[in-house]
Amino acid sequence: MKRVPILVLGLLILTVAGFWATSVVTLALPPTMDSYSWQSIPYSNNGGSNNFQITSANFNPKNMRGWVAFNISNMPSDALVLRAQLRLRIWHKTTNDPSHRVGDSTGRIYGVYRITQPWQEYNVTWANQPNYTEDHHATAAVPEGQTDWSGPLMYMNWDVTDIVRIWESGTNNYGFLVRDTQENSPILYSTQFFTHDQVPNQTYYPRLIVTYIRVQSLLWLGGIFLMEGLIITILLRIQRNRSVNASRK
Repeated sequence: MKRVPILVLGLLILTVAGFWATSVVTLALPPTMDSYSWQSIPYSNNGGSNNFQITSANFNPKNMRGWVAFNISNMPSDALVLRAQLRLRIWHKTTNDPSHRVGDSTGRIYGVYRITQPWQEYNVTWANQPNYTEDHHATAAVPEGQTDWSGPLMYMNWDVTDIVRIWESGTNNYGFLVRDTQENSPILYSTQFFTHDQVPNQTYYPRLIVTYIRVQSLLWLGGIFLMEGLIITILLRIQRNRSVNASRK
């Protein structure tokens, strides 16, 4: 009597596990562009730099912002984005130095915003920086600890699922702006991240990690569930008939 429910449960578990293993895709995309600029030197461009610096201060070097873009065109047109994460590897953070009005950037909240205008890695400056929108922006806190070129590995991660879904819906993809959410601080706070330029290997690169599933795969899953439902219905009827026949004897 208990064999059919156990069989049904096992069948469903195997189906979902097999579907997840074969149909859910995760991409780790490297950037196509990254750059940053200083408010205190508004016409400077830092394309090709090995660092990507985010700073808040109301005195020189004042605020710094960064821009990074990724190509998601290789994703299928029927992709349903389950999750997307922007990941930046930390190079160095400021620590407390009251004599120079410098503070530990641990805990500072950095925002990631969807850029709404084109820009170029070797042309973008503070003065000509592209517009962006705060809609669906993501935030994260700078983690504890310190690192350098050789490690230990430290990352900041932002959940940018909503932004990537907007791009997948057909909105132009111009990448992300990264900035401190509380700029113009009376104490200088700064965090440097690695870029895709002048670094030893791709483990230093910014990454856009996208997990998605295709609509076509969901349709196949629906068909499989229908077939399994038919099989389960037949098995249950057989079990019921056997129970009825056994009770009559």
